[in-house]
Amino acid sequence: MNNMHISCNKIKNISFFTSHDNNAVARVRAQLEDRTPMDVDLFWRDVENAGTPLATEIGDRTKECEVTFLWRSAKPLQGVYLRLNRVTDKSYVEKGLMTALPSSDIWMLTLQLPITYRGSYSVVEIPQGTSATQISQLGGRFSPFVGKADPLNKTSGINVRGTKESVLALSLAPAQSEWSYPQDLAEGVTSTSYSFVAGQKRRVRCYLPEVVESKPMGLLVLPDAEIWFDHVGVLNALNIAVKNGRISPMAVLGIDNRDESDRAEILGGRSELVLDIARHLVPQLRANHSDTVWAGRSHTVLAGQSLGGVTAFMTALYAPDIFGTVLSHSPSMWWNPERKIPVMFTENDTSWVSEQILSAPPKDVRIRLCVGSLEGAMVPHVQHLHQRLSAAGVKSDLSIYTGGHDYAWWRGALIDGLTGL
Repeated sequence: MNNMHISCNKIKNISFFTSHDNNAVARVRAQLEDRTPMDVDLFWRDVENAGTPLATEIGDRTKECEVTFLWRSAKPLQGVYLRLNRVTDKSYVEKGLMTALPSSDIWMLTLQLPITYRGSYSVVEIPQGTSATQISQLGGRFSPFVGKADPLNKTSGINVRGTKESVLALSLAPAQSEWSYPQDLAEGVTSTSYSFVAGQKRRVRCYLPEVVESKPMGLLVLPDAEIWFDHVGVLNALNIAVKNGRISPMAVLGIDNRDESDRAEILGGRSELVLDIARHLVPQLRANHSDTVWAGRSHTVLAGQSLGGVTAFMTALYAPDIFGTVLSHSPSMWWNPERKIPVMFTENDTSWVSEQILSAPPKDVRIRLCVGSLEGAMVPHVQHLHQRLSAAGVKSDLSIYTGGHDYAWWRGALIDGLTGL
């Protein structure tokens, strides 16, 4: 976080990384620089034509941008808070508090960010009378107020748990063209069943795309399927990636969590979910579709994020005969058998996860590690694990995305990982 700070300087040379009206951009820029009384309605019409947020590159060498977020609220507020993943959330709430422009309904905040950043954000209106304690909680999991998406952001947003958020994608962030298409373009058949998996009856979904029968079919297994299927739109993106020639055809097997508590129980360093998938779900899927030409182990993939990223490691350890590739995104390197989240997990702490996978390095499984550059101690832990795996003869790849703990880049890393096959 050291390379990020709030900038309240005048905004100069503003550019937009989406289609925009150049005349509107010029007028918005002039009015923000001038700070004199303005025609507020005209200002917002120009902002609507231009789109938000506003971004300007800071020289050629810094590879950073000043990014200005704007919010309009006609009602009196105590404040407005921008929650930007791993930039202003958690303990950095003060960095996300926007400033009201005098005699207007305009709230604004400028942040300095790497030009490769991609992250999700929402805007929270803070009612009058809100206590300092409540404001300090805005960046945590149990925020007292629900955020809203930025209505003037023209980039494709994201909906992870039923609440839409906006996505900030600066000009050098890795492309995610597959996620920009309208939903419901997936061509294939999705079937739903309920099976006892990891000790509980849960929903299991299988998607088979429409392909030429003789073409080998890969298999992607996704924990957290209620998010990937129901909110993020993974089937649509996979279908676009196949049509564009980025990946080969993939069937998808998704396993739902019953709730957040159940998720914490079955994901992570336990083996029950992995073994049930490998011994029961995958064989049953292939038996049910015996006419399908299935690709080999290298194209049988499990991808997991956060706790699911640790599950991906366990897949490499406990089911290497089934899975030839695992994709681990932002793995929870703090996980331990007691499943106690440490108050502070530092770069120098021992990771049970690392020690477990290094105790029997899975040399016949390719491991693709990805982590967000803003994930603190997780970054050196993942880097160190990659180095030790490579030294042990494991086919390990590492990518660091400029972002936080966030589906906004995980969704792109998923396609990138499948492209690598």
